[in-house]
Amino acid sequence: MASARVVQRSLLARIADPRLKVYVVWGPMLGPETEADARAATPFVPDGRATHFWTSAHTLAEQLRAPAGLTDELAWDTFLLFAPGVRWGDAPPTPSRVLHVDKRLPAEQRFNGEKLAAEARRLLTLDGSTR
Repeated sequence: MASARVVQRSLLARIADPRLKVYVVWGPMLGPETEADARAATPFVPDGRATHFWTSAHTLAEQLRAPAGLTDELAWDTFLLFAPGVRWGDAPPTPSRVLHVDKRLPAEQRFNGEKLAAEARRLLTLDGSTR
């Protein structure tokens, strides 16, 4: 939930652009977490541009593994940023930027609010046809 607070405080509260969309996927990554736990956590990201999802399986975290550059870890506590105009098909597209919490990815990709906001601002300046 700490990361969710950072997303709200550093990204959504500071960037008013209505094109900015955040998809928060809650799931049982740390043990017996439930949908009720996820519902209780959604107030940490109350912005209307955020959409919350609950999954009881690791399917999405598995599908995002390769696009996020992970080999043997699931993509949870992983933040994928996509440029305007990127479309999802049968498989997730490669993100423009990946930030992570404690993954075996480069240290410069370590998640923090300043990096997240700076990258979102940069991507929002791109033309919508950019992939």
